[in-house]
Amino acid sequence: MSGKDVRAYIRDKFGVSFWDTLYKSLWYNDILLTTSSAYQRWRIARLRKQQQRIVERLQEKKRYKVVFFLQNDSIWKYDALYRLMEASELFEPVVVISPYNVHIIYDKSECLRVMQRTEAYAAQQGYNYISAYDYEHHKWRNIKKMLRPDIVFFTKPYKDTRPAYHIYNFTDTLTLYIAYGIACIDIYRQNYNLSFHNMLWRFLVETSFHKELSEQYALCKGDNVAVVGAVSMEKIMRRDYVPQNVWKPQPSPKKRIIWAPHHTVDYLFNFSNFLVYADDMLRLAEKYKDSVQFAFKPHPVLKFKLINIWGAERTEQYYKQWDELSNSQLVEGDYMDLFITSDALIHDCGSFTGEYLYTQKPVLFMVRDPQVEKHWNPFGRKCYDQHYKAHDLTAIEHFIEDVVIKGNDSMSASRETFYRQYLYPQDGVMPSQKIFTLLQTALGK
Repeated sequence: MSGKDVRAYIRDKFGVSFWDTLYKSLWYNDILLTTSSAYQRWRIARLRKQQQRIVERLQEKKRYKVVFFLQNDSIWKYDALYRLMEASELFEPVVVISPYNVHIIYDKSECLRVMQRTEAYAAQQGYNYISAYDYEHHKWRNIKKMLRPDIVFFTKPYKDTRPAYHIYNFTDTLTLYIAYGIACIDIYRQNYNLSFHNMLWRFLVETSFHKELSEQYALCKGDNVAVVGAVSMEKIMRRDYVPQNVWKPQPSPKKRIIWAPHHTVDYLFNFSNFLVYADDMLRLAEKYKDSVQFAFKPHPVLKFKLINIWGAERTEQYYKQWDELSNSQLVEGDYMDLFITSDALIHDCGSFTGEYLYTQKPVLFMVRDPQVEKHWNPFGRKCYDQHYKAHDLTAIEHFIEDVVIKGNDSMSASRETFYRQYLYPQDGVMPSQKIFTLLQTALGK
C-alpha cells in the first residue's frame, strides 16, 4: 500500500482530531519536539544561538530576499509591509502561494481552488509571486532551493500546509510571524506555545496584552516577542486610505451588514452558530431586501468542514445562494475594504471580535453557548464587552432593525473610547513601519 493509500485509509477510517494530530506528527517528524518540554527547551536555546549567527552573517549583505508564505488571500495581512519593502533597495520581497488546510480529511480540489484564487489575488495586487505548486509538471516546488530566502514571514502557525513550507524547514533563516487574526480567545497553546511560536526569530504581537500572554504561556517565555500593533488593521487605521466599493450595486442606498460565521461547527466547545442559523440568515436577507445589503463572509475553513458534513453539492449550492440574491454577496477573500465600507457586523468569530472594533461601527456577537463568556483572553474580554449580544433570532432581528436601520446605537461612544485607548497606536507609527525599522536595526542598516 502506497503512502497516499495509507493516508486515504486513515482519513476515511478515523477523520480529523486525534488522528489528524498523530498523522501530522508522523508527517512532520516532530513527535519528540511536541511531547518533550526538555527537548524543546534545548532546541530553542540552540536555535537562539543560531539565529544570532544568522543576524551577524546577514549584516554583511546589502540586499535581502524576503519570502512571504501565503495560504489564503483572506489571511493576508502584510500588504503595507510588502509595499515598504518593494519600494526599498534593501529588500526583495516575493509572495509564495502555498497549500491551505492540508489535513487528513480535506478536499484536495477545494485546496487547489483556494490556491488558484489566491494566485489571482496576488496578480491583481501586482505582487511578485510564485505558486508552490508546479501545474505543468504536477508537483510541489522546492521553494527553499529555488529562492534561497534570507527572511521568511509566515501567515499561519499551524501544520496545515506541507512540511516543506513550514518553519521546520527554515531554521537557517530569520523567521517572523504576526497572527492572521487578533487573538481574543483563551487557546493559549495554539496562540503562543506551539513549536512554531517558540522557534520564531521574532513573534510580532498586537498589544502589550498579547506580549504578556506569550511571556506567561510560551516555553520560551516570550523572549522573541515584539509589540508592533495590528498590521492586519493598518488600512483601517490610516486616515488617508481610500477603500474600494466592494458591494454589489443596488437601485437605492441600503444599510450594509456583514454576516461572518466561524468554522467551529464540529468542535466540542462550539463558537459557531452556522448550522443553527444558516437557513434563517438567508430568510432575513430576503426579508430585508429593500433596506439591507448582506455580505456572507464565512471563515475560510468553514467550507472544508461543510463539504465533510453536507457534501460538496449542497455546500456549493448554499454559497451560490448568497452570491445570487439581489441584495447579498459571497466574500471569500480579503475583507478590509468590506469592513471599512460596511455599516455593521454580525458574527461568532474569535479574531473578528477584536478586528471589527477598528471600524468603530456597531457589531453583534451571536452567542450559542453562555460558556463563551469564559473563553476570552484578557484582551478578548474587553473587546467582547463592546458588542451587542444575541442568543436567538429575535435578538438578531432587533439588532438589524433598531441599531442598524434606525441608528439607535447606544454603544457608539464606548467603542470610540475603546479604539483610542487600546487599538490605535499611541505613538502614531503604523505597525508595518515598526516591523520595517525592526529589521533595519537588526541588520545594522
